[in-house]
Amino acid sequence: MGEYLRTRFQKAIRQARHLNLPVKLYPRHEIINIERRERLVRLHAHSDDSKDVRIFETDAVLLATGHWVSEDNRKNYFDSPWPADRLLSGIPAGASVAVIGTSLSAIETALTLTSDGSFIETRGGGLQYIPSGNPRRVHLYSRRGLLPKVRGSVGAYMNQYLTPAAFEISQSGDSARTSLEKAFALLNQELEAAYGRQIDWEAVLSPAQDPQTVLAQSLREAEHGDEPGGTVIWQTVLRQIVPYIRDWYAHLASSDRLCFDQEFTSVFFTHAATQPRTNAAKLLALMKAGLVQVIRLGRRYRFYRDDSSAGYRFDYADALGMPTSDVFPFVVNARGQNVSIETDRSELAQNLIQAGYVRSGPVEMPVDLASKSEDVRNSGKETSAQSSGTLPIDPETGRVRLLSSQHSIYGAVYAVGAMTRGQIIDASMAHGLCRSTAAICKELLEALPWDT
Repeated sequence: MGEYLRTRFQKAIRQARHLNLPVKLYPRHEIINIERRERLVRLHAHSDDSKDVRIFETDAVLLATGHWVSEDNRKNYFDSPWPADRLLSGIPAGASVAVIGTSLSAIETALTLTSDGSFIETRGGGLQYIPSGNPRRVHLYSRRGLLPKVRGSVGAYMNQYLTPAAFEISQSGDSARTSLEKAFALLNQELEAAYGRQIDWEAVLSPAQDPQTVLAQSLREAEHGDEPGGTVIWQTVLRQIVPYIRDWYAHLASSDRLCFDQEFTSVFFTHAATQPRTNAAKLLALMKAGLVQVIRLGRRYRFYRDDSSAGYRFDYADALGMPTSDVFPFVVNARGQNVSIETDRSELAQNLIQAGYVRSGPVEMPVDLASKSEDVRNSGKETSAQSSGTLPIDPETGRVRLLSSQHSIYGAVYAVGAMTRGQIIDASMAHGLCRSTAAICKELLEALPWDT
């Protein structure tokens, strides 16, 4: 993915210069602070070649810093699965590894740690994994134990109830709490109309089958569809609402957003951020080979460094409710981006926080499983008052409200991506980034003087 993005970036630069749009690159420079001076934005930068601070002045700025990770220097604890070669060099062959998370990043981690083996196609059309002589064994842990659904084909079904017009109505009149309830009611009504039967939501939220069986079913559904036409109905329904789900999310009251974040975010992204069939087939082969296992932690669990065993321990209840404890010498945190920008230790982020540009406040949220605390307890009901930090933006334009000029693009500061999480539900998803960037480009292009 990194090489793909590098190639696209270089291609965009060539295209811009071909259109006589000047592009200047400043590699090995780090922006450490920004400030607005009337119609200009001043950037403070460090260069690898000099200890002096270099000053740039520009008409407008786009903050697109991407993901960050909070550094954790505990022995044999990897605070991020990237770069992949760090895992391969730091975790020896034959090791047992715990991966925190079951998302797309966690799957990539499992594929990386087993990349010393090979896959062959079976006569039935599936994949079989042939391990190396001393393979690593990977255990994926999450509260629900849900893997991303497998991407199938989208059909021609058109939503009748879950539509933009219905969302607008649900956001007017009553409280935002009613809007949340109405959204779920509309989703249920739409799926029941599309499938012609009632939906078993308990099976969606907490499947009774083991993760390997659920993954195999999802792969078959993606390959053959869940209707005669070979398409997947629920993916067809969901595809139509994703473009405006961020608008609905942005209008939720804080209590409703907290409820959604705690109870439904993982389920939403399990269905919205699907995995390609190739990865799903490889993961299933690894599970069949006994080298990858998915473990559901449940609502109450404990993760901590166990000095007596020189490893990391997970205490939780198994599927039968019996107390269980697992110990691993190596742990990889693949949960993805932290919600709060206050966990970004970069000088730029810290200066923005100190200047008061980051909105923060005590918000009830689950305790971070990968906290530095040696004794972490997590429950769906036990919460911790943590700070939720985000750059407050205008979702229509992407402008950072406290940093931008109010009436002109000159002196405007924009932000996209991880810095806007907490306001933009799909902030780090590809289509979400495209939508945010398109809105910024639209404002800039409309404000510039054009010769006719």
